[in-house]
Parts: sequence; C-alpha cells; structure tokens
Amino acid sequence: MKVGIELHHGYLKDEYMPVEQVLEKAKADGYEGVYYKSPFYVSKKLDVVALREAAACAKGLGMFIDFGVGRVNPYNTTESPEIWQLGGGDYKLAMEKQIYAAAEMGAYELIGVTAGWRGGHTGYFVNDRFRTDVTWEEQLQATSRFLKVLAPSLRDSGSRINLETHEEITSYEVLRMIEEVGEDVLGVAFDTANVLSRAEDPVAVAKRAAPYIHQMHAKDGILYFSENGLVRQLKASGQGIVDYKTIFAEIGKVNPSLHVQVEDHKGLMHMDIYVEQWRNVHPDLSLAEVAELVRLAALCEQRFASGEWMKPDAYEAISYWDEMDERLDSSRRYLQQVLKDLGLAG
Repeated sequence: MKVGIELHHGYLKDEYMPVEQVLEKAKADGYEGVYYKSPFYVSKKLDVVALREAAACAKGLGMFIDFGVGRVNPYNTTESPEIWQLGGGDYKLAMEKQIYAAAEMGAYELIGVTAGWRGGHTGYFVNDRFRTDVTWEEQLQATSRFLKVLAPSLRDSGSRINLETHEEITSYEVLRMIEEVGEDVLGVAFDTANVLSRAEDPVAVAKRAAPYIHQMHAKDGILYFSENGLVRQLKASGQGIVDYKTIFAEIGKVNPSLHVQVEDHKGLMHMDIYVEQWRNVHPDLSLAEVAELVRLAALCEQRFASGEWMKPDAYEAISYWDEMDERLDSSRRYLQQVLKDLGLAG
C-alpha cells in the first residue's frame, strides 16, 4: 500500500499549480502519490499531450496520480458547473472524458461522490440525504441508473468508479449499488472518518466492504455526546479512535496495493441517534455499531476529563491553518508506520 495526499483541503495554495511542481512538492514532503478531484486540474482541456507528460513526470519520480470524477447523483450535478463545461453542457460526455483522460495517465481506480456539503444551510439540510423535494432512495436509484449509463465507457477503458463513503451515504447503500451495477465498474472509496457521520463503525465497514475497497481517504476523528446523540470531531490520523491497524489488516487480505490518500481538515458532524427524524432516514442503522460508537464516545469523554485530550470546544477554536502542515505530516508518518508494521508498505 502507498500513502498519497489529497490536494484540495489546503495542501495546495493554488489547486492549478503545474502538476510537475505538485509532484515534486509531494515527494519532498514524503508522500508516494497525489489525488486530484478531477483530471482537469492537470489540464483544463484534458489535452492528451499534457496528460501524458504529467504521467511521465509521475513515473519518473516514482509517484502515482489518482483522480476523482465528481458527482454522480443526477439530482445535484448542477452544483458542479466545471464538470458540465468539460462536456459542453453534456454531463455524460464530461464524465466519459474524465474517465478516458484518467486512463490515459494510468489511473483506473476513480472516485465519485453522491453529494457535497451545502455551506450556508443549517441542520439536516446541509446534505442531500434529508431533502424533502426528492427522497434519498430516489436519489440512489437515479445514481445507479446513471452509473449504468457510464458502465460501457468504464469497461472499455478498464476503469472503475469507487463511490466515496461521503458524509451523506452509508456503506450499505454503496454495497447495494455495487451489486446492482457491477463490481467490475463500481467499488468503494473508503473515507475512514466520514462513516462515523452515518453512525457506522469504521472497523465494521472495513470488514464488510474490504473486497470492494479500491481507494481510501484516511482521516481520523473523536466522538463525544450531545443532547441529541453523538458528535464527530475530525483529528489528524493517529490522534483519534479510527483503528487503522485492524482496518489495514482487513483490506490487506484482498487489496494489498491500495492507495491511501491523506485527507485532513476540521469540522463537526452530528449523529442524532436520539432523534426519530434522523433515525428514520437511516434504515440500515445497526444497533451493534451504534453501541460501539457510544462505547468509543464514552472512552473519549474519559480522556477529556483526565486532561489527556483537549476538550472539543478548545480544540475546535484552534485555527486549522496554523497547524495544517504539522497535522498532515503527522498523519502521513503515522499511516506509513502502521503499514510498515503490518508488512503492507508499498
């Protein structure tokens, strides 16, 4: 397994920095590859010559370049105007162009997302799961249909879209879509802390999804109690409750060449397990996993009380930008050490 860096949460001051400079910076910082949300960050016009030159640069440095393709839920693709432009207003064509551009660079394990965070909104309406104009199930059905439309291009290019376990979707839902669409063209991009947001235990997710996990966004978190249930607070990898050793060991049985992308930022997510409205939109909610998260939250609370861990409010008040470099480097070193200890380092 190799550890790369997700480029879009502050690591780059300029997301359109020439790819050669990005690769050189990432290598100097100890990473083994980089992840872009789309190939258009390498070439806005997806120019084949530029793509091949970037791929050659990565190969010369012994680095990998991985890509996302953006939203695959037809109910929110309008929130990605830059993708629409790639296809001249044809979103399907834009997705196909990204798929083939990534394949041109030797990147076949892509990442797709079913929604994004809506800044400026409050409560449950910050993501699409809680929309009232269309149900989440209807959105999932539309997403599956669109992925089936993309399947011929994915098979032709030898590529796969791995749905990220983003803040809005559960691993159970991703797995059902894989069964419907086909595991040759659809897989899992496992975000280790985002699954907490849907009250899923990261270790349990790794165990049930391991055969289908082909990408990972690695970030950590802690849990604490609120009047409505639990809150997830993000931490650098190795500083929270995500059991990477068990997770990597599980995935390593079936995919020992996994690319792991360090992703880090701050932010709180509420899991309102005491609230009926919240529970009602989580039909797969597992009592065993919720109980495990409650246990972990209790352990976190003990560490706050003992002074071992900073209390959440005080921690959240610290500027992420003041400590970003240290957090990212700490995450990278921790993940690489765990992989080395397990004999899985690439």
